Amino acid sequence: MRKHLRLFLSVFLDVFREDLGYHSASLTYQFLTVIGSLFMLLGFASTYLPFLEPSRVYEYLQGILPSYASVVFEKLMPLYKGRATGSLVSFILAYYFSLSFAKSLNTAFGFLYRKKPVEREIFFWVFMPLLILLYAGFLSLAVTLLTLSKSYFGGMFQRLAELLNFLLVLIMIIMIYSSYFRLRRSVFLSSILVALMLFLLNKFFSTIMVKLISASPMYSVLGSPLLFLVWLYYSFFCLLFGVRVVFRLDQPFK
Repeated sequence: MRKHLRLFLSVFLDVFREDLGYHSASLTYQFLTVIGSLFMLLGFASTYLPFLEPSRVYEYLQGILPSYASVVFEKLMPLYKGRATGSLVSFILAYYFSLSFAKSLNTAFGFLYRKKPVEREIFFWVFMPLLILLYAGFLSLAVTLLTLSKSYFGGMFQRLAELLNFLLVLIMIIMIYSSYFRLRRSVFLSSILVALMLFLLNKFFSTIMVKLISASPMYSVLGSPLLFLVWLYYSFFCLLFGVRVVFRLDQPFK
C-alpha cells in the first residue's frame, strides 16, 4: 500500500517537474492541423456522395433559399470542378500533419519515459498516421455520444452510451500505448487509468456543452471553440500523464 502511495505521489510531482503542460500545448496545436486537414479531406470527399451531386444540391438550395439558390450554387461550382485536385492535396496534407504529429508524440513520450520508445522510421510513415486519424475519430465520437445521450436519452440508454464511451477510449489508448511501448502489465494498468480520466473529462465537458446549448444557442456558438481547445489540451495532458505512470511502474523492475 505504501509503495502504491509513493508511486502516485511521484507521478503527481512529475506533473509539475516534467513540463507536461508544455508538451500538451504543443500536441494540441499540432493536432489542430491534423483535424483541419482532415475536415478539408472530408469536405472534398463528400462531394462524390450521390446525394451531394450538383443537381441534388441545387434542388436543396431551391427548397431552402429559393431567391439565392443560383448565386450560392455558382459559388459552390468551383469546389466541384476542383474536387479531384482538392481531395488529393487535402489527403497529402492530412498525411503530412499526421506524420508530424506522430513524431512529436514520440518525442513527448520519449522525454517522459527517458528514451524514445520508437526509432523505426517506417513505423511513422506507414502505421502511425492512420492510428492518429483513428484516434481523432474515436475521441470525437466518444464526446458526441455522451452529449447526445445527455440531451436526448436517459436512464439505461445513457448508461449504455457511457459504457460504450469508456470502452472506445480504452481500446484507443491501449492501441496508442502498445504502438509505442511493448504491451505489458504497466502499459495495461496505465491505459485503464488514462481511459477513466478521459471518460470523466469527456463527461464533464459534455455536461458543459449541454448547459451551453440549453442556455442559449449564441453561447454555444461562442463558447464551443474555446471549450474544444481546453478539452483537447487536457486530453493530451491525460495521455502524457499515463506515459509517466508507465515509467514509474517500470522503475522497480529495472
